[in-house]
Amino acid sequence: MNASSTRTRRTAVRLVVGIATLAVLTGPAASLATAGDRPAPAPGGAAATAVQPAATDWPTLKAGSKGAGVTALQHLLTFRGQAVAADGSFGPATTTKVKAFQKAQRLTADGVVGPATWTRLVTTLRGGAKGAAVKAAQTLLKARGQAVAVDGTFSATTTAKVKAFQKAAGLTADGVVGPRTWASLLNGGAPAGDRAGLAKQILAQKQITLATVHPGGRHAGSTARQNIVDTADGKGALTSPWGDKPNRRVALDPRMLGGLLKLRTQYGYRLSVSEIVGGDHSGNSRHYAGIAFDVTHINGRHVGSGAPHKQFMATCRKLGAQEVLGPGDPGHGRHVHCAWSRQGALRK
Repeated sequence: MNASSTRTRRTAVRLVVGIATLAVLTGPAASLATAGDRPAPAPGGAAATAVQPAATDWPTLKAGSKGAGVTALQHLLTFRGQAVAADGSFGPATTTKVKAFQKAQRLTADGVVGPATWTRLVTTLRGGAKGAAVKAAQTLLKARGQAVAVDGTFSATTTAKVKAFQKAAGLTADGVVGPRTWASLLNGGAPAGDRAGLAKQILAQKQITLATVHPGGRHAGSTARQNIVDTADGKGALTSPWGDKPNRRVALDPRMLGGLLKLRTQYGYRLSVSEIVGGDHSGNSRHYAGIAFDVTHINGRHVGSGAPHKQFMATCRKLGAQEVLGPGDPGHGRHVHCAWSRQGALRK
C-alpha cells in the first residue's frame, strides 16, 4: 500500500470515529441534567444552562443518621436491588446494603452515602413512573412541605407537587425529577438567600417546635414562631419590647435558617426553638442580628436533663455555626445557643 492510500485510510477512520463521538455527545444520554435541573430562565426569555449538582449540594448520611433523607435513601437502595426496610433510621442493615451497592458500583465500600454514591442511586423520574424510587421522591416532597401520598405512583398530583417544589427552589418547574432536583430535595430545597422559602420549609416541619411564648415576658409578635411566620411572609423578624434593641425588624440570615432546617431534615433531630431575635439577650447578642437561635429540647429531652446536647452542638458547628454554647457555658445550662458569624451575613 503506498503512502497516499495509507493517508486516505487514516483520514476515513478519523472521520468515522468523530461522527460516532458526536452521536454519543448529542444523544439522549449526553447529559444527566433534565429540563427541571436547569435554573429558571432569566427575564427576557434567555435560555437556561444545564447545571449539575456540586458535591456540596448532596448531604452526607451514615450510620446513626435519621429522617426523611434516610427513608428516601432506603427506598432508592430497594430500587437498586438492595432491599431494606424504609424506617428512616440508618442502622446496621442499611449500612450493609449501602456497602453492597457501593461495591457493585466499584465505589469505596465504606457505608457512607456522599456525592458519588447519591449520583449512582438516583434516577430521572417523570409522570407515569412507578416503584420504590418514586416513593423516595414522594417522601422528600412530603418532608419539604408538599402534601403528597407516598404510594410509589408518579401521578398528576405528584407532578404538580414536583413543579411547586421546583418553582420554590429556583429550578425550571417541568415536573421531572433529575439529579439537580434530587439534590435540592435531599439538601433542604430552598436556594441560598431565599429566606421566605427556608422559613416556609421550617414551618412545614412538625418535628421543629417553635415557641409561641417567651420565658421572660409577653409579646406575641416576637416569639420564635412569629419570627419564622413573618420571615415566610417576606417581613423582618421582630425583637421584643424589653430587649436591648426593642421593636426592631431584623432579616433572618439564610445560613442560620438553613442550619436550623438541616438539623431536622439532614440529621433527624426533633427540636424545640425557644428564641430567635425575640427575648432578652446581652447587648451585642447575635440574636439581634438574626444569626442565632436557642434550643431547649432535643429529641424530646430538655437540655441539661438528658438531651444529647454535645452531639447536637457538634452538628451545629458542622452546619456552619461559629458560636455554639450549652451546658458548661455560663448562662447556658438549660439551652443550646447556635449562632453564625457576623461576617458574610446577608442584610437585604
